[in-house]
Formats: sequence, C-alpha cells, structure tokens
Amino acid sequence: MALTIIVFLLVLSILVIVHEFGHFMVGKMAKIGVLEFALGLPFTRPIFSKKLSSGMKLSLYPLLFGGFVRLKGEEGPSTSETSAGEGKHFYSANVWARIAVVIAGVTMNLILAVVLFYAFLGLSGFKVLIPRLADYQFISPSENRVVVTFIQKDSPAMQAGLAQGDVVESADGKVFERLNDFQSYTKSRVGNPIKLLLKDVSLTSSRTVLVTPRKNPPAGQGPLGLGIGEGIVIAYSGGQRYLSGISYAVDMLGYNLRVLGHLAVTAFNSRDVAPLSENVSGPVGIATAVGTILDLGGNKALVAMVNFVGLLSLSLAFMNILPIPALDGGRLMFLLVEALLGKKMAAQKENLINQIGMAGLLALIVLISFSDLRKIFVK
Repeated sequence: MALTIIVFLLVLSILVIVHEFGHFMVGKMAKIGVLEFALGLPFTRPIFSKKLSSGMKLSLYPLLFGGFVRLKGEEGPSTSETSAGEGKHFYSANVWARIAVVIAGVTMNLILAVVLFYAFLGLSGFKVLIPRLADYQFISPSENRVVVTFIQKDSPAMQAGLAQGDVVESADGKVFERLNDFQSYTKSRVGNPIKLLLKDVSLTSSRTVLVTPRKNPPAGQGPLGLGIGEGIVIAYSGGQRYLSGISYAVDMLGYNLRVLGHLAVTAFNSRDVAPLSENVSGPVGIATAVGTILDLGGNKALVAMVNFVGLLSLSLAFMNILPIPALDGGRLMFLLVEALLGKKMAAQKENLINQIGMAGLLALIVLISFSDLRKIFVK
C-alpha cells in the first residue's frame, strides 16, 4: 500500500511538473513575470516555499493533486502585483504570446506521452495487444485476433496447456479475426485435434498445442472449455518504428474516445449510467491501477507503468484542452475570441467564470472518487 501511494504521487507529480513547466518556459520566453511555481493545490498554507532572486517562489502544498504556475498579472490588473517579480504582466502581453503560454502545458504533456510511448514500444518489441472494445480504424498496422479470456477446469483447453491471455495466431494454419468464425471452426472439428499456434499476452513467445474439441461439453462451456474475446495486435516493423510513438499516441486517443462514445451511447439507450461510470476513473481509480501494475512485478510492471503514464499524460493533455472554464482550453477560448474580435473580456468577469468552472470540476472529481471507492468496497 505504501509503495502504491508513493508511486502514485510520483507519477502525478511528474505529469503536473511537466505540464506546468510548459507554461513556465513559454512564459519566460515571452518575458512574462512568473510569481510562483507550485506543486499541489493552494487550498492550505504551503509546507515549503522559497523565494528566488528573480522574485519567483517555489512552493509545495500538501494537497498533491495538481499544481500551478502563477504569472504576473494573470488575473488582470492588480495593484498588489504592479512591482512584484521580474518581467511584464500577462494581461499586457500580445494575445498570441498569451495563447502560446496557455497551450504550452498541453503541448508538454503530448510530448511526454509520445516519448513514453516510444520507450514502451521499444521495451515491448514494437508489438502490443489491446482489447477490442469498439470499432476503430487504426493508423498503426494492426490485426484482429482471438484472445483466451479464461479456462474452464478439467476442460480440453486446460489439458492442452492453454492459458488466460493467449493470443490465437492460427488454428490448423487458418487465421481467425472474429469470435464467431473461430467458434464455428472449433464446432466443426469436434472429436478431431486442432493445431493451435499461440502467442503469450506479451507477444514475445510462441508455442504450438494440440487440442481436441469434445462432443458433449457441460452446459455453457463449449467444445474447448474456454472463454474468448477479440483483441487487436498492433505491430510495427522496419521504418514504421520511426513514427510509432506518434501514431500510437494518435490511435490511443482516438480509440479511447471511440470506446467512451460507445459506452455513452450504450448508457443512454439502456437508461443506465453503469457502463460509463465503471470505465471512468479519478485519483482513487488511478491509484488502484498503479497498485495493480506494481503487483505484476519486475520488468512487466516497468513496461506497463511506462505505457500507463503515457496514457495518463495523453488524457491530461486532451482533458485540459477542452473548452471548459478553469482549464487551459477555457482560457484558450477566451483568448481566441479576443484575437478574433480584438476585444478583451473584463478580467473580473473572466475570473468569476473560471472560479465557477473550477468549483464544478472539483465537484465532479469528488463524485468520480466516490464512484471509484464504491468499485473497491462494494462487490
């Protein structure tokens, strides 16, 4: 438990620091004053704060679920900031410079995600297996495969040595991408041995087994006595590897959005939010996922963690660019309107909208956290 909490906070801190460093770096390039670079949310007094010679403070707050860079004049003209720190005021900078500062955090998270995906793919031999949960046209080279999800006790599958996570590359030399086709073939071969070419869940090793479908299986077990699902094998070769981190990032974002859209439609049609809520997680859910990954141990945990942090960074970038007040996307929306119309919204009004947005986001995080806790304690 202690290790899970430490790794979770470390992962969260890396994502936040990378994001906020983007704002800081571009702000400094635009010669805008930076008053504070902080890790944690400022709902309490900082547990550490040091003022540098430039006038900027480095701070650490106890609520380590975020961070921020406070820019000089970020909330509009203020008498308390007229002489604080070096650099010019954010509100007095060119609108395109302010836009660059706002989108820099998202950009840094995207860069981090792509770098981590290159590392993950390299560690995985540039082959990845993901579950097929929705239809999506991948730009990465991919193929559908039948995947073993569980094995029935004393079944032909267990006796032949099949295991959960095995990927069926072929059956008697035939490739099956859909469950129905594989099921039909096994039924047609009842009483006759089938030669299965299998790969393990990491796609790093292959083996061949002979399994004979039984004629009269117990109810609900099927001829082989195994559960199957559809998986997607993404595999890069040759020159495809040079752009693999980028194409994988595009595919993971597009695929996960397609899956969420599918779940949202299912929830709407069934008048039941369970399919959607079960697949949306907040801090508690992320911490639980970190614990599950650490339980893998050794190299498997390392590889899975690199991919997981990449996915989190990608998700953080996407969520932050949404046009929601208090997020970078909300601030970007105000700045784009200013750039197009040549007129600023009153600072007091914009700040009020952002405060309302922040309150709504915090309430949503609390609700999602309660849902995550319910998943853990209510079986």
